[in-house]
Amino acid sequence: MENQQLTEPHLVAAEIQDLLLDTPDVEAFLGELARHSAALFTKPDNEVFCGITLLRHRAAATVASSSERAQMLDELQYQFADGPCIHCCRHGTLVHIPNFEKDNTWPEYNDLALANGVHSVLAVPFPLTDDTARAGLNLYSERPNGFDQAAVQRATDYVQQASKGLQLAVLIAQHSQTAANLRAAMASRTVIDVATGIIIAQNRCSQAEAVELIKKASSNRNVKLRDVAQAIVDSAGGGQVQSHFT
Repeated sequence: MENQQLTEPHLVAAEIQDLLLDTPDVEAFLGELARHSAALFTKPDNEVFCGITLLRHRAAATVASSSERAQMLDELQYQFADGPCIHCCRHGTLVHIPNFEKDNTWPEYNDLALANGVHSVLAVPFPLTDDTARAGLNLYSERPNGFDQAAVQRATDYVQQASKGLQLAVLIAQHSQTAANLRAAMASRTVIDVATGIIIAQNRCSQAEAVELIKKASSNRNVKLRDVAQAIVDSAGGGQVQSHFT
């Protein structure tokens, strides 16, 4: 796609939606989004590398990158308490360093970036509705002044257009995780109920007493409640218990 197409919001939004529909999961979508972003801002004389940083519970991590080089450039920054991409995510503000050689905002990181051949960076925050997480799009260039004011505006517009796709991806991931957690909880509950029934039959005790025996065994052996219950079922010849709800 030509760079000038970034001025057409509906075209970018449509491409992001296609990426989301064409990828099998959120991780794959984010990887495609990073590669798509790098390609949009790369010119014949200026290759751009892209990473997507997610800041959650004060810990920063790169959740997607356009290449191993982009991943490395992001991770170099995480060695420090602050930097352009971390600052972008933490404060929700755009950070643009045209030339690391002439900038002294983060001296240690600046030196490391230059040592790895990077001379300019542009970090743009994603507007997310999830208050527990913040994200940013990180664009790196080996050239000084790799991003002019027109590129900065295009990147800002692009992130606004791409943010809905990212928000939907995060929402899908949250629902998927919630469903997975619910299935796991129901499976655990099923095997514990079966083990409780076995103990009641073997010991002629009450349900409360049977559950207490399982809890004590779990605590004494430092083993999960579900694993203790499964061991009881196995010893009785019951085999692997499957929940009807999974």
